[in-house]
Amino acid sequence: MVENVSHIEFIGVAMALIGGWIKFQAEYNKLSARVKSLELENGEFKADVRQMMKDIQEIKLLLAKNQVQ
Repeated sequence: MVENVSHIEFIGVAMALIGGWIKFQAEYNKLSARVKSLELENGEFKADVRQMMKDIQEIKLLLAKNQVQ
C-alpha cells in the first residue's frame, strides 16, 4: 500500500494535515480569547450586582429608620 503512494501524494497529504492543524490552532486561539473576555465581563457584572445589593440594603435601613422615627 505504501509503495503505491507517490512523493507528490505524500506531500499533499502532509500539507493538508499541517493546514488543518494551523486552522484548528487559529480557531482555538479565537475561542480562548472570547472565553477570557466573557469571564472578565462576568466578573464585572458580579461586582456591579454586589454593589447594587449593598446599596439596596442601605436604602432598606434608611427606610426602616424613617418609619421608626
